[in-house]
Amino acid sequence: MAMRLFSPMSRLAPVAFALPSIPIAITVPPLLADLWESVLRAVPKKKTSHMKKRHRQMAGKALKDVQSLNKCPGCGQIKRAHLLCPHCVREIKDSWKTAQTA
Repeated sequence: MAMRLFSPMSRLAPVAFALPSIPIAITVPPLLADLWESVLRAVPKKKTSHMKKRHRQMAGKALKDVQSLNKCPGCGQIKRAHLLCPHCVREIKDSWKTAQTA
């Protein structure tokens, strides 16, 4: 048995359920009316561009200066505190590579 997707009553549904519009008069104080008008108009005129969105999101998030710098006790190069000296690490890696190939 084939199932019907659209019944003949589906075309009549909007007409059958249409309700007559009843005008309702509500008195609103003028102060609230002014506020309501401003709320209704509080929409942007144009879409915010991608560039402006990125500028707004990234504002005030610039890179900060590094304050914790020390001298490496091994080689004397400047390094960040509590981190390994990149110069010394590079030398150790190079020496390991030469030791493995020899």
